[in-house]
Amino acid sequence: MPFIDTHNHIIPYVDDGAEDWDMALSMLRDAEADGIVQVVATPHVLSDSDLNEEKKYITRFDELKKRAEDAGIQVKLHLGSELYIQPYYDFKRRMATLAQNGRYFLIEFPMSMIPGSIEARFFELFPTKYTPIIAHPERNGSIINKPSKVRYFVDNGALLQVTAGSLLGVFGNQVKATAEQLMNTNVVHIIASDAHDLDRRALKLGKAYDYVCKKWGPDRADMLFYANPQKVLNGEDINIGEPFDFIEPQFQHQSSSILNKVRTFFKR
Repeated sequence: MPFIDTHNHIIPYVDDGAEDWDMALSMLRDAEADGIVQVVATPHVLSDSDLNEEKKYITRFDELKKRAEDAGIQVKLHLGSELYIQPYYDFKRRMATLAQNGRYFLIEFPMSMIPGSIEARFFELFPTKYTPIIAHPERNGSIINKPSKVRYFVDNGALLQVTAGSLLGVFGNQVKATAEQLMNTNVVHIIASDAHDLDRRALKLGKAYDYVCKKWGPDRADMLFYANPQKVLNGEDINIGEPFDFIEPQFQHQSSSILNKVRTFFKR
């Protein structure tokens, strides 16, 4: 089964991902060996000023493509970004939407929480023609504490992208439990690597795919690791059906300790 990865940090010298060209190429070789056939590079964009400097990102992305081709790597590369939540986005920028599809964009909340002011105004921040994909919701402190919070976003048209490593326990038991809760309630649209390196956060999806096949079935896995990511690249509609009822996990009342752990673990 081929995979498409729509979230990773393989472009060197732009964020906290690949440290150099050698690491970037090694990550792509690992991806190819793992069955990944297409990759959308999504460097962090922490402010609108970063988008104003997108030539830097594009230049390095183009160099990565050239180096990968020269190395004989067959993975097809696309450019996008991971946009940190902010009051304004210039969607005319080439890297604002994934693979320049003019529709889907990847959005990141603060890891510790979703501020109430952002939650209340979220769908006012961008024109309705653009569809947000929320990155790693299962690793957000507010959602760990209350997974049903995602219903507001999904019911209003946002998509959820869970990190493969979360389902495998890479980020701890509470993140894993939250990821599985989202899977069980049918609100996950895409699974991606969020790769940053060659070890703990590698550009691989195979183990997570096998896990999803075993727990939720191969049809669901094929949809989340290939069919829906392909629709994202094409700018096509995605519909996974109606969400199921949420049953909040037992650790929902441990909010302060969870938020402290999340702040420590994901502190940049």
